[in-house]
Amino acid sequence: MLSGHKIVNVGVFASEGFALAFILYFGKSVWPGIFVGQFILAFSNSIPIIPSLEIATINSLEALLGLFLFQKFKLNINISTTRDFLGFVLLITFVLQPFSSFFSHIALLMHNTIIDKELFTSLFSWWFGNVMGQLLITPFVLLFLINYKQINLFNYLLYPFAFSLFFYALESFLSISNVLLLLSISLPVLAYIVSKKGMLYGSAINVVIASISSYYVYTHAGAFQMNSTIDNIINYNLFILAHILASFIVGILLEDKKSQEKELEKIIAEEIRKNQAQQLLLIQQSRLAQMGEMLSMIAHQWRQPLNSLMLSNQLVVAKYTKKKLDDKSIEYFKKNSQMLIKQMSQTIDDFKNFFIPAKKKEVFCVNEVIKSVLNMMKDLYTQENISLSFKEKEYLYAFGHPNELGQAILNITNNAKDALIENKIKDKKIDIVLSREKHTIILKISDNAGGIPDSIIDKIFDPYFSTKSKKNGTGLGLYMTKMIIDEQLDASIEVKNTLFGAQFTINLKENYER
Repeated sequence: MLSGHKIVNVGVFASEGFALAFILYFGKSVWPGIFVGQFILAFSNSIPIIPSLEIATINSLEALLGLFLFQKFKLNINISTTRDFLGFVLLITFVLQPFSSFFSHIALLMHNTIIDKELFTSLFSWWFGNVMGQLLITPFVLLFLINYKQINLFNYLLYPFAFSLFFYALESFLSISNVLLLLSISLPVLAYIVSKKGMLYGSAINVVIASISSYYVYTHAGAFQMNSTIDNIINYNLFILAHILASFIVGILLEDKKSQEKELEKIIAEEIRKNQAQQLLLIQQSRLAQMGEMLSMIAHQWRQPLNSLMLSNQLVVAKYTKKKLDDKSIEYFKKNSQMLIKQMSQTIDDFKNFFIPAKKKEVFCVNEVIKSVLNMMKDLYTQENISLSFKEKEYLYAFGHPNELGQAILNITNNAKDALIENKIKDKKIDIVLSREKHTIILKISDNAGGIPDSIIDKIFDPYFSTKSKKNGTGLGLYMTKMIIDEQLDASIEVKNTLFGAQFTINLKENYER
């Protein structure tokens, strides 16, 4: 104690910490309560009524100044970042307590409550004790008020209680009398608890450490047994300060890590969303390209039935003109036209079903999928003088989306067709071979278009990469093929050059359940 007044104290002055915490959390509406509390505290500690009123006014203004500066510099009262912590420490140390200490001592001097020779020591004591009070108590109160709804009260009380027993054992039973040794034991334990439970628990444990240590300071026991009381108190304050700094450093590092993890999760989620949107766009673009191919194939599939329908129509008209139209001719026209229209309608249904993505995976016959694709392509490929061959030894079954496999085969064969046409190959050939090795279905699609240059063969599955002329290629066909095979069929695809051209190999898992 200094000057005979308990309000001037080099130790932890807790009331300052409570005052700052309440005004930061509740706002300026609690200012009158802080004023009354500061007045009662000063007056009850032998300060006359007038300087007590002045000190209460100064300390209340200090609290308002703290609220103003916290808001001006946009500091978060949960003190969870390095910026918040540094701002909190700097404002208390170099603004709030110098303001409170200086103006309060002017009031004390004006009313002869202290004498001139005590001024410097009293100023330091006031500043140091109040700084320690706010560094220790304010975070404890703020973190409790912010988190009290989520606090598990049993755990919240258990950790400080357990630490108090641990700390008491170090001082009383082990009789550790060296402050540095005591610090080297208690700090790691505190840091570990903060790393697991956060600053909420660390601030509560700091209050426990301060309470137990203050007992040993005033009883000259444990690690605080020096002859000078003031030296003991300063060592005590530095001891507490070390724990406060340690808990905040560990806590802020932990919060920064959590914040970075959350930010990373947001970035990953956003990138996944963008990737999904990009994939959807690619799928839509690929579908449009496939629709063009489909329309071309439908046109070729319809050419023959349309020609037959036109001939039948001309025959009916001719007989009608010559007045030779009889029931037999009408019946023939009816049956023939119905058959041709049904054939054309079936062609539309086949293409429509082929391009509708399946919602559920199923067991399907790979042979039938290949034959279905070849049946759709045959007229178009025949027109381009491309020989299609399919070699199979047995019926093989896989599990997945048959339409997607058909689209993959269609994409590969269409690429082969375009390469054969662009390279002006005379004897154009596309060979499809289906076989099995152990439990793997192997589908090989080969052409004799001359192969893919070695410099680009590793890039052909990249999106928007195309070896075709700009007017003929989007660069999406093989990318979509690989995506379909990897994601929809749980299979794999690879490409290599053979003696005459390129060979694509699709490896599927065989399914024995029919």
